[in-house]
Amino acid sequence: MNRNFSMRTKADLTMLGVSFVWGATFVIVKNALADIGPFLFVGLRFILAFLVLIALSHRDMFKMNLSTLKTGSLLGLFLFIGYIFQTLGLKATTSSNAGFITGVSVVLVPIIYALLNRERPAPRTIFIVLLATIGLFLLSVPWGSFNLAYGDFLVLIGAFGFALHIIYVDRHSHRHNAMAITGVQVLFVGLVCLGLGLTCEPWPSHFTFNALLAIVITAVFATALAFLAQNYLQRFSTPTDFAVVLASEPVFAALAGYLWAGERLSRQAQIGAALILAAMLLAILLKKRH
Repeated sequence: MNRNFSMRTKADLTMLGVSFVWGATFVIVKNALADIGPFLFVGLRFILAFLVLIALSHRDMFKMNLSTLKTGSLLGLFLFIGYIFQTLGLKATTSSNAGFITGVSVVLVPIIYALLNRERPAPRTIFIVLLATIGLFLLSVPWGSFNLAYGDFLVLIGAFGFALHIIYVDRHSHRHNAMAITGVQVLFVGLVCLGLGLTCEPWPSHFTFNALLAIVITAVFATALAFLAQNYLQRFSTPTDFAVVLASEPVFAALAGYLWAGERLSRQAQIGAALILAAMLLAILLKKRH
């Protein structure tokens, strides 16, 4: 097997695991937002994630230079847009709508990528993206009931942030130490959100179990380890392939809702989940072996 093809496949499969973590935490985060403000939640989550990164490899943090700080801050800005608007939107819309609209980044990535590079997306890319988009719609939106409410609009802004983050990680992360560039991004989001939270939101009189559990789980698994994997592995794949693999996130979110919240998937949603999985597998298997 071609080594380059093997590494790209391993990278996509690893990001499938990351997608599982992100999807599974949708329910956890939504429950936590009843007990803590969104800015404070995201700020504490990312500050704790930064401390986890230091514990994993503090020596790599000394490999930061001015270029890493500048690039990491730009990537952190896109992450900030993605996470804060997604979290704000979750307070004002349903998890189904939030899952679908976040998945719009699958469509935005190849479009933005093509515009930046002044090229037309390949027919294979267009087909896979359309397949994933149809799946996301069927999974997340009850037939005839979708309305772009205020919360949906906020999540849509977040989707643009996630799409830009995927693209610019692909462009810049390979030029920097993976741990260092991840640390800058995470610290940027943590400091900005914590500052806004302390200014705009009341500090909780006590931290509930739901809030603490959500902060710890999302900080360690959905932030520190997840973004470290993305910043290291994306060099072996493409932005569009990563975006399509991450489109499986609503599938795992639906599974978490079924196991932990007693939610049930309709026949329409089951078809949507199958289409997303098909698009993900096509993105991994139909690669140019060169």
